[in-house]
Amino acid sequence: MSFSGKPTTFVEQAIENDGFWPNLSLAEFQKGYRLPAEYLVEMLVTDLTTAMIEVNGDLAKRKSQWQNAGVTVVESADPMVLPERTFHAATYKRAVYCRAKASLLTQFATVNRRESAENTGKELPERGETFLEFSQQAVRSLQGRGRITAVLL
Repeated sequence: MSFSGKPTTFVEQAIENDGFWPNLSLAEFQKGYRLPAEYLVEMLVTDLTTAMIEVNGDLAKRKSQWQNAGVTVVESADPMVLPERTFHAATYKRAVYCRAKASLLTQFATVNRRESAENTGKELPERGETFLEFSQQAVRSLQGRGRITAVLL
């Protein structure tokens, strides 16, 4: 149940991916990232799909490298070729789910504006930025990069 008193209904809906990266689950997203019950299912699906497309774009080079090594599906890759396949699939989902939550948090102010239901923690801009940062950290991990990059100019 949400703090507003609205019951959270978990929606068992799969978001189809490109066949290489894992499919996503709306219920897994709702449960794992504690989304307020006020969000419409359509809004969740739209932001999750958008985040998936953006992360797929960020990881296009990594996908190509792994495909050249013989990986056709991350989750079921040969452990000799991709030893940490389970970790990579989970990290991919974290990248997408955090990016989607970052987007959703910035939209919360337009979803519910009743004074009595206002929850500042849902609306703080730092929250959206924090989840976007989590998403970028997961993308960089999949790309084989650290959390920061330094360049000698």
